Amino acid sequence: MKYSLLVKLSLLSTVLSCGIDPDVSLDKEQEDSYEFEFENDSGGTEDIAEDTESDAPEDTGIIEDPILLADFSQVGPYTVRSQSRSSSVTGCSIDYVVYSPNEISSPPTVIVGHGFARGSGVMTGWAEHLSSWGVEVLLPTLCHYNVWLGVDHETNGLNMKELASLHGASEVVYVGHSAGGLAAIIAASIDESAIGVLGLDATDTEGVPGVEDYIGRDYASSVNSTAYGIVGEPSSCNSNNNGLTLFRMMPEYKLVKVTSSDHCDFENPTDAICTMSCENSSVVFGDSEIQSAIITLGTAAVMSLTGLSPESSLWWSEEGLGEWINSGLIQEME
Repeated sequence: MKYSLLVKLSLLSTVLSCGIDPDVSLDKEQEDSYEFEFENDSGGTEDIAEDTESDAPEDTGIIEDPILLADFSQVGPYTVRSQSRSSSVTGCSIDYVVYSPNEISSPPTVIVGHGFARGSGVMTGWAEHLSSWGVEVLLPTLCHYNVWLGVDHETNGLNMKELASLHGASEVVYVGHSAGGLAAIIAASIDESAIGVLGLDATDTEGVPGVEDYIGRDYASSVNSTAYGIVGEPSSCNSNNNGLTLFRMMPEYKLVKVTSSDHCDFENPTDAICTMSCENSSVVFGDSEIQSAIITLGTAAVMSLTGLSPESSLWWSEEGLGEWINSGLIQEME
């Protein structure tokens, strides 16, 4: 080790003051750089040299701010306009509404499917909310959920894919609630332009007269884009969470459960027809907490899939979910 001149002279002074006559030679090297050579216990010599390096990390004085996640439970920064349209697709003329964010050209496309025996009216809140964050949402009234004319989940999925093509969408995120989630999975599996899928308490077919069981399993493994799933407590209304199997068949997915949530909490807005049949009789968390978490995670998933807000995927990470997990509101399933 090398010592500074001041330290070296101080050390020498201390040794001499103690009356010790060490075998010390003081050699000048260059520009006031000195070395001490002294006899060690074994009779040899050691060099004490100046240590010019420090292991301490450099203090830049810069403190990094934590990442602030957008509050997706709130309305986004864009105003929204809507337009009703109708197009011819396989098996029907499909009615749908286009929700577009103002001041954005060529926004990403999201297609939202409603549940069985429901209608697009219970998903208008989702369409408006997602569009306020910068995406264009197509909200169809699916043709093939008619209990009198027949139920055809596969054709509903095909119709959603056809609607994307008719709209000229080059990249599409498919979203759906309940059986609309099944249709979204089918659409994502057959549409090469799909960039993701979001299931809102999605279900597969099971135990319905005239409908083949587990249709979704024929399609789920073909979904090549990233999938997000948010589910509620198991009940007859969500086929006891049988939609979970579909996500587990996909190569890339994330799943969470919202504690105390029922099937109706995933609609926006829901209505008395749903709540009379599917509302939980006892809950740990209130509707506002439950719905805020569902909207936040659903919107974050869409923002991440479309690339409009890549950091929004952090809502689905340990950092984003941590407080909810600690409180018990969210259970991370995979």
